[in-house]
Amino acid sequence: MTDAMDFLRAGAAALQRGDRAEAERRVVRALALAPGHGEAWNVLGVLAVSAGDAAGGEARFRRASACAPDNPNYPRSQAECLKRQGRPDRAAALLAGAVRRGVLSPDLVCDLGNLRLGMRDVAAAAALYRLALVLAPGHARSLNNLAEALGTAERPDASADALARLAVLRGTAAAWGVVGAALLAAWRQDEARIALRRAVVLDPSASEHWANLGFAGLGRHAVVLAEAAFDRALRLSPGMDAARAGLGMLRMLTGRLRDGAADYEARLSLPTFTPSRSYSRPVWDGRVKPGWTLLIHADRGYGDAIQFIRYAPLLRAQGMRVVFHGPEGLLDLFRASDVVDDLSGLDGPPPAHDVHVPIMSLIHRMGTTLDNVPSAVPYLRVPDTAARRWVDRLAGLRGMKAGLVWHGSVAFPYHRQRSPGLEAVLPLTGLPGVTTVLLQVANGRADLERHTPLGPFLDLGTELRDFADTAAAIQALDIVISPCTAVAHLAGALGKPVAVLLDQGAEWRWMHERVDSPWYPTARLYRQALFGDWTEPVERLRRDLAALNGPLQDRS
Repeated sequence: MTDAMDFLRAGAAALQRGDRAEAERRVVRALALAPGHGEAWNVLGVLAVSAGDAAGGEARFRRASACAPDNPNYPRSQAECLKRQGRPDRAAALLAGAVRRGVLSPDLVCDLGNLRLGMRDVAAAAALYRLALVLAPGHARSLNNLAEALGTAERPDASADALARLAVLRGTAAAWGVVGAALLAAWRQDEARIALRRAVVLDPSASEHWANLGFAGLGRHAVVLAEAAFDRALRLSPGMDAARAGLGMLRMLTGRLRDGAADYEARLSLPTFTPSRSYSRPVWDGRVKPGWTLLIHADRGYGDAIQFIRYAPLLRAQGMRVVFHGPEGLLDLFRASDVVDDLSGLDGPPPAHDVHVPIMSLIHRMGTTLDNVPSAVPYLRVPDTAARRWVDRLAGLRGMKAGLVWHGSVAFPYHRQRSPGLEAVLPLTGLPGVTTVLLQVANGRADLERHTPLGPFLDLGTELRDFADTAAAIQALDIVISPCTAVAHLAGALGKPVAVLLDQGAEWRWMHERVDSPWYPTARLYRQALFGDWTEPVERLRRDLAALNGPLQDRS
């Protein structure tokens, strides 16, 4: 055996020198003396793979595993050869068999996790990465891949937690920057701010970390921090559109609408804001040309379209023809409101036009400042048929009729922050002399399986077919209560009293520290004092509703 070991050591040394032929000769001699030596077969496998012979390597690694069945490195190498031959299922079965036999190492289990992830079995992959971390809590590759698997499974919180553990191990600016970005994606801005501060201390030249630090501040209305961070990012990378758009949101948040809207145009180069379709005609430059047809297109949130369609009548009054291309659910409402000359849904071709503009760009193209916000309401009108239907439907309700929404669309991650949920707003139901009318549709309706409004209520959520229906129902109410959703915008556009429940980092459109809105004169804003705590704004609104209900009852 000593002679075999000598040959094996000589073969390994030759392999290190790059002399593959000599290495193979020496190892073959070793195997002649000790045919069951697993490491000798392993070296022959490495030689085969280095020569591009994955099949030969796989056969030799299989022999190595037979000779030393408890060595986890040999099945790992065999599985890698199977992958190279386009046989990932066989590779996964091989490694799974090793795990069942108790041949465990964090690297082997992680490799199996990678194969499962490649097969889109995310749950199995995540379980395997966790097993690898039980074997070796600091196994960086498993932490990284676990975060990837959890992100694929749309579990942003768990993914961010795994990346945070990895950053503690690595301690680099890049690792902390990745954690900060992941925490931002999970809407955990306070933790993101801590991680990103570490990143910029370790590497002050990384503009992407400064930009993300700006977004972390913006998400908590930490105005001074956010502006300094965006400015620093733009000094380091003047062409960074994400930072420019972030600075634009911050400026509009603080009332600097003209400058902010100009910066916010940078969003159009970002994938999140790229229109779902292209338009062949030129983009409108903001110059009014009587007789020209301007296409306004909206393919993001319904609330955006409702808020900014207010500009269309102003342009028509100046002689332009205005047409709209947007979601089907808005078409009947906009048609009845006579805000545009023509309109069509996104599933079909747009109306003929000379120039086009994304609807959110109108605030910039129209030169809007805080002093000239077009705030006249109502600028939307309910279709007559829907109005008659819903007036009759709600006529028999007693007392003050308060519409209630508690959840926004889940199409945007912001819903995790802006939506209080039904349980948080239950104190707004059951008030003496108030009938609650539920306007909640889509995802938030699942809350009704766990909670029931207090006092008299009417649930319309399953009956509202589109925004024309919703507008007609709102028209027959005394007040609407909603977080930042399209329903809040709709109530404001109809000139109805609307109480808007806002999280601590509410979007720029609701501005900073205001209780009123320049966009909607009939709105009153109820903001969180502490992030995530809806108790205080809900209690303030409850008291205001009770006070409002007194005069209404006196008139009835």
